[in-house]
Amino acid sequence: MDKYFFKIIIPNYNCVEYIEKCIKSVEDQTFKNYIILVIDDLSTDGSLNKVKDLSEQYNNIIVIEPGKKLWNGGTRNVGIHYNINSEYTIFIDNDDWLNDNKCLETIHDIIEKNNRPDCVSLSYNCLIGDCLSYQPMIRNTQKELVDSLYVACWTKCIKSDLVVDFPENTLMEDVVQHIKQCDVLKTMVSCEEPIIVWNRNNVNSCSRVENQNMNNGKWKSSMYRYAADLMDLNCNSECCINHRDWRLSVVLNNIAEGKYIQ
Repeated sequence: MDKYFFKIIIPNYNCVEYIEKCIKSVEDQTFKNYIILVIDDLSTDGSLNKVKDLSEQYNNIIVIEPGKKLWNGGTRNVGIHYNINSEYTIFIDNDDWLNDNKCLETIHDIIEKNNRPDCVSLSYNCLIGDCLSYQPMIRNTQKELVDSLYVACWTKCIKSDLVVDFPENTLMEDVVQHIKQCDVLKTMVSCEEPIIVWNRNNVNSCSRVENQNMNNGKWKSSMYRYAADLMDLNCNSECCINHRDWRLSVVLNNIAEGKYIQ
């Protein structure tokens, strides 16, 4: 079996407006030793057909259709466990993209120059309207990484054999997975160059505050699931235990006050 340096996991659900830009930002990279896994979560808007068209144009895209609703966590787990041999794993959301065509080359060089760490913390650009704002992710210790308020999985490039699963059937898979992930990481370095463009212009994104409310039944149930997942989360390192406890106190307080936000 071929071994790739990067496995790039992209969950897709009804993102016809952005998915091509996302995938082509990877295909335009100067560093070419990677494989793209696109896992479709029962899209109905034509984005799946667009992904299939791209997979015929490029020979390094694998399109996976699980055939049942898995939400973001479940689709990423399919990608994590798909039988592909890779050194490192990178996650990209379907409405985001890589910042420039040297992003993978930049990460690769950092990895090789730093004795192949468990994790590279990835800085990014946040896009709101036409404005890009640089968000540095300088995290060089386990405590610095877990205590970050920016927990999205695409802020980390991780050794593939260390990637942990996400909670499934929930809209709040990111924080719990972030804490679990940090708990198994021992060595990490930072990439100061922005890697991901976090696109805040997608009005359908569940990360937008206006979509996080008690009128959204799935979001409300996910809040309770999130609290339960934190209660059940066992950590070994003190910094991860402390961060879990802090996150749990925040969510329990929010639920008590009727605030359905993380």
